[in-house]
Amino acid sequence: MGTYAGAQPRSGPPGRPVAPAATSHVPAAAPGTLAAALQAATATDYPRAEKELLAIRGADQPAAQIALARIMLEQGRFGDAERYAQQAAQNAAQRALATSVRAEVLFATGKVADAIKLLQPLKTEKGAGARRGKLLLGEYLIASGRRSDADEPLMAIIQEYNDNTIGDRDAEGLASVARAAYLLRSPKDANNAFNESERVDKKNVTTLLWRAEVFLDKYNPGDAEQVVKEALAISPKRADALVAMARVKLEQTLDFESAEQLVKDALAVHPKHVGAYAVRAGLALHDMDLVGAESAIAAGMQINPNDLELWSLRAAAKFLGDDRTGYEAAKREAFARNKEFSRLYAIVGDYAEWEHRYDDIVTMMKEATKIDPQDEKAWAQLGLTLLRSGDETGGLDALKKAWAKDRYNVRVFNTLNLYEQTIPNTYDNTQLGIFKIRYSKEERPVLERYVPRLLGEAWGSMKARYGFVPTNPVGVELYGTREQFSVRTSGLPNIGIQGVCFGRVVAAMSPRSEPFNWGTVVWHELGHVFAIQLSKNHVPRWFTEGLSEYETIARRPEWKRELDPELYLAIQRGSLPGAVDMNRAFTHAEGASDVTVAYYAASQMLVFTVERFGMASVVRALKLWGEGARTADVIQRAFGVSAAEYDRSFREWSLGRMVRYKTQFLFDDHPKPLEDAKAAVAKAPQDASAHTELALAYTHARKVDEAKQELESALKLDKDHKKAHYLFAKLAKKEPEVALAHLQAVQRAGGDGFYVQMALADIAEAKKDKAAYRNALESAFHYDPSQSEPLKGLFDLAHEEKREADELEILRQLAPLEQHDRKIWRMLLERLVAAKRWDEARAVGESAIFIDVEHPLTHIAYARALSNSGDRNKAIFELESALASSPPAKEKATAHALLAIEYVALKNVPEARKHLTEAQRLDPDNADAKAVKIP
Repeated sequence: MGTYAGAQPRSGPPGRPVAPAATSHVPAAAPGTLAAALQAATATDYPRAEKELLAIRGADQPAAQIALARIMLEQGRFGDAERYAQQAAQNAAQRALATSVRAEVLFATGKVADAIKLLQPLKTEKGAGARRGKLLLGEYLIASGRRSDADEPLMAIIQEYNDNTIGDRDAEGLASVARAAYLLRSPKDANNAFNESERVDKKNVTTLLWRAEVFLDKYNPGDAEQVVKEALAISPKRADALVAMARVKLEQTLDFESAEQLVKDALAVHPKHVGAYAVRAGLALHDMDLVGAESAIAAGMQINPNDLELWSLRAAAKFLGDDRTGYEAAKREAFARNKEFSRLYAIVGDYAEWEHRYDDIVTMMKEATKIDPQDEKAWAQLGLTLLRSGDETGGLDALKKAWAKDRYNVRVFNTLNLYEQTIPNTYDNTQLGIFKIRYSKEERPVLERYVPRLLGEAWGSMKARYGFVPTNPVGVELYGTREQFSVRTSGLPNIGIQGVCFGRVVAAMSPRSEPFNWGTVVWHELGHVFAIQLSKNHVPRWFTEGLSEYETIARRPEWKRELDPELYLAIQRGSLPGAVDMNRAFTHAEGASDVTVAYYAASQMLVFTVERFGMASVVRALKLWGEGARTADVIQRAFGVSAAEYDRSFREWSLGRMVRYKTQFLFDDHPKPLEDAKAAVAKAPQDASAHTELALAYTHARKVDEAKQELESALKLDKDHKKAHYLFAKLAKKEPEVALAHLQAVQRAGGDGFYVQMALADIAEAKKDKAAYRNALESAFHYDPSQSEPLKGLFDLAHEEKREADELEILRQLAPLEQHDRKIWRMLLERLVAAKRWDEARAVGESAIFIDVEHPLTHIAYARALSNSGDRNKAIFELESALASSPPAKEKATAHALLAIEYVALKNVPEARKHLTEAQRLDPDNADAKAVKIP
């Protein structure tokens, strides 16, 4: 293994070794032995480990004292750790390890210089203990801004590998080599050494946590999660591992709830874990809870006033709060401790990106690369941000510099591949007025007929409404696959959104990539351009998302989400935050469905705002955020009410709009954490609702028998408990009569409604009782006309029974509720055309284009409606779009035949004849061609 990885062909990030570890299950050691005590320590059974280690005497006592010092350190008992390490240091064999533990205590409490001084003598010593000291010395020198000085102790470890002092069976030694290589910025060598170490022993928790750090650093949270899981399986209460998993959860899925719980668990074990306070501060910053962030930072700094991550987080808090003086002061404090700490800008940049501060991130990353020209992540972030700002030349130049320094950055790898291989070969770039548009070459012939027109309409509409012209040109990029879109926006291959706005660049998936309404996505994202720029990148996420959702609703009513039941329940249970804290609805969502509800809630907040206070007040709010005002102040000054009054009025308005649910039974499927639900039952064993909530928690945990037992207990306490009966019915799917009895019990208790009727419909469908099925579906739709499920069932029934008039009527109601369903809109359009309802078909065709723009039959049907409404030029346009959609021969023939008819009507005989000839060539039996009469 060389010291540094040489130039490598472009490849992915470091991966885990394929070969299994050589070690097997370790049997339990004999009680009372050092081995047994060490097993307890590894298992993080700290009370037992402490008791057994204290009992060790004789030759094993110094090693027991080292282990005691280590478990004290893992629990934040720094004084005890120092004391036991001092005792162990009296033994020559343990002196180096004891010195290392003492240095870790000093470093953890901010005494960095003292820790370095203590470790310096170990540079020239040999053995595993001294190796640990050299590794810490190198790490601490880097942390103090002395990277060049760190080369000596770290290279000494590498040399021990090169001269075979560290053998191929020395798992711990190999892990130290891997850690040293990582600190020396040699990820390839680190990966190789970790592989060698794990082939010998996959049970060393410190090794696993070191490896997880590498994976996270190289944007590989999947493997990071796996190794941290392995670490926690071995040491379930190891605070370092719990905090590492919190970081993984945030990197992988932005799972704020899990991260918060993991931090809480870590601090319960180790109340002085500075990393836990850093994660807690970061969570608060994502919520723009600057007070909460500062509280967590201050708590961490009481333990370690020199922690660079905490100083960086303070800088981030000051930056987000527009406290420029405080921001500069925090930076000075950090750089006074480490003049090379370019990572500060990456940390601040992460939160700046969350708040759309892209231009600021470019400035930060340029400064970072000046501080440390070898900081490959700074170059990478600079490149990615420049690309998001529309500077592709500068962005690619920075990414190439990042790649030259680090061949394991997966974001850089993916993005360079996209820009160097995929985009040049499969995409076209055009500029039309203020828009720079990127299309897939295959889709361009169709999309360029519609996208610029929609963009122009949206731009004109919003420019007038906001009284503002954003900086332009604006980039609009449409990507033909989810992977390409994801890489363009994040550097990673699979993110779960369809569009994103970077302030001056909009990127979205194209209509061919997935079935969705491309019109609403493009309109929505362009709305962000106005909100972000008008607010000078300060608009809160909930407001800009809600405003863009409002924009789409205002443009076309069918472009709205239908989530009234979920919003009603969120308001009733009190889980919907107020305006000041509304970002939490996005950051603390428990899953994708909760994020969708957050979008819908934000949209309704803006519908309410415009209705109650007017669009001018929305513009005023954006400008106030741009001036640095905080949300509570913005609401007071822009809307003339306090934040509390705004929240109260919105809830009143929402509940009034959704009054239909007041007398219905609604099933709230949000369970408590299982342990919390158990505790609630223990506290109130006679509470039927507590038993029902525990049953729901068991249901989500897939413990059906336990759930049924709790429901039985609930119904013994309250025979009319509606939620208990309904949940019992859900669990009794395979017993329709049992389920039916419980649903009837809900009805007898006064709890009928949409949910109950849909459940009754499921039972009737299973029993093949069509009359009951139809009756339940009609009742469900009566209870909630905003939901599409009953209509889908009713349509299937009508289709099966060949009731064509009913099919059409149902499709009329269904299509506006299914804004992304191509099939439904195409069916409605075709049936209206068949029924010769031309005006209605024309209106539906206009909507269908935004959902089904690349299907020739949609264009043909829309053209027929336009033609019969007298708009022949638009009909010709749609027929040409049908031909641009690469139709099969028969559909192509129809388009040509219809074009011939249009040109006959326009008295353009040469064009008519040309198209008729082509139609006859493609399909001699085409009925539309046979109907053409050319004078």
